[in-house]
Amino acid sequence: MSVDSHPDTVESLTPVEKKRSQREFLSLGWSHLITCFWFAVMFFYFGNVHIFYSDIWGHVSYGDWIMANQSLPQYDPFLSLAQGVKCIDAAWLSQILFAKVNAGFGVRGLSHIFALTVFTTHVLFWFAFYLKSGRVGVSTLASFLLVLIASSRIAIIRPEIFGTLCVAILLVIMAWSEKYDTLKSGLLSADDPDGPQKQGQKAPVALLFSLYLGLPLVFLAWANLHGSFVVGLAILGLQFLGRVIEVGWKTRSFVQTCTDKWVRRWLVVTELSVCGALLNPYHIDLFINSLTFPRNPNLKDILEWEPLEFRDAEGIWFSLAWILMLILYRHSRERIRVADVLRVGLLSLAVIVGVRMIGWFSVVFVYAMVPHLTNVLPRMGQENQGLASGLPQKISFWAKKSPVITAFCALILWFGFAFSNITTPLFGGTPRDIDKVYSEGTPRKLTEFLKGHPPQGQVWNPQWWGDWLVWDGPPAMNVFMTTNAVHLSPPRVWKDYLGIARASRGWQSVAQKYDVSTFVVDKQKQARLDAGVRRLKGFNVVYEDDLSLVVSREPKLISAAKQKESQQEIKATESENEVQP
Repeated sequence: MSVDSHPDTVESLTPVEKKRSQREFLSLGWSHLITCFWFAVMFFYFGNVHIFYSDIWGHVSYGDWIMANQSLPQYDPFLSLAQGVKCIDAAWLSQILFAKVNAGFGVRGLSHIFALTVFTTHVLFWFAFYLKSGRVGVSTLASFLLVLIASSRIAIIRPEIFGTLCVAILLVIMAWSEKYDTLKSGLLSADDPDGPQKQGQKAPVALLFSLYLGLPLVFLAWANLHGSFVVGLAILGLQFLGRVIEVGWKTRSFVQTCTDKWVRRWLVVTELSVCGALLNPYHIDLFINSLTFPRNPNLKDILEWEPLEFRDAEGIWFSLAWILMLILYRHSRERIRVADVLRVGLLSLAVIVGVRMIGWFSVVFVYAMVPHLTNVLPRMGQENQGLASGLPQKISFWAKKSPVITAFCALILWFGFAFSNITTPLFGGTPRDIDKVYSEGTPRKLTEFLKGHPPQGQVWNPQWWGDWLVWDGPPAMNVFMTTNAVHLSPPRVWKDYLGIARASRGWQSVAQKYDVSTFVVDKQKQARLDAGVRRLKGFNVVYEDDLSLVVSREPKLISAAKQKESQQEIKATESENEVQP
């Protein structure tokens, strides 16, 4: 394209130039191919994740209860032993959403909403990384690192998935704003020749709209979807604090720091976001509950709330992440943002205290490392090529583009879309078998038996099966513990539960104190208790399968078990008679 003496007149392209331009427009590179493959794999994987038998069913039950009663529960509606302990339901909106999806589309619908939500979240993460790096390959590498570090958290179906979706939206807006939120914006530097040009850049109206209206609305929804909104407020607040420190250090002036436009913008956005989060049924109590929740004494016995063990998978990935960060900071020429350091430091401490925070750490860690990956990786490639100055440089393998690669990208995306369990029914395929939607450890046969022979008294059950028993078991069954109610149980009740679960000394007396009439035991995880309950005086085995064992002293259950046993003996006798000549 050439320009003549009249600046507003542009010569038309020649046919050859038009063909070349169209070819370049339709050409993609190897980084695009890898990115498409990565997205196709994620979409296929998330569509095949099994629904775990733990707290998801408690959330569905809560959602059904809220819709049936048109109010939020003041106490746990399914655990009589937690009566009197105030319940702050931080995930009530997610629970209603789960309940509505389950009512309309069944268990497959829950699987689909998980897959679509988590996939959308990771696409938004990728987009945020792309806004920071401007490179497709680096963004895909960052997305892979995020999944790798948070691998223990990405396949769990619970309200937390909506929290990660909200933080992904937050990072997209923050990455967009950081194109304008720089020390060069509003500050002139003698050693920066681009300072005057950068100073003149103004934030577009769409960005300001997203900051002043979009983020408060995100936090309005987030505070009613999941208690992790306080993590989002911390991320946003540290963005403001980081800007304050950077401007203050650069100018050494309190006045200039206070009058900096991005300091004021981040302050106002943080205030508006806090106000948006306050629009919830519990108001400030929700903030207090979310901040003090990890200090609940019962949680220290839950695996995901235990301190970080560096020999575990989470500890190994956490350590490797810190090593990578130190290497990148050592070799990168990109400026280290104070806000990134503050966020990584805060979430690192949170992970050390409770391993469950590894997912949130992975988000802020990768977000902070993207600019440095963008700076270091291309220079490593140049050094490896060892090109002498003055010699013509060939186009690298990774920089080549071709319409053939574009065709393969489309093919890969199509396969990932067409063969996913989400979209298979759209093309006339058979939906995934219901047995493959549930995880292998789901005690479905157990609840079928209990619905046919409902216990009348206090039932002792494994905490991880409690939500499933509430959801799929007989109505109003008096369960001992659920995953959703661990933090609501009085500490004494929780300790007594653990004593029975571990078959500790004197556990029989503890069970008598609660007048337990039926025991439900996980045979695979509670072998010691399995052996103990079989020897209980007055208790009979009323049901047993590969996963579970039920012993009871209730006459109806014992009678039903004996009747079933006699029927099986009659059938066995009849079979033997048929075999004999």
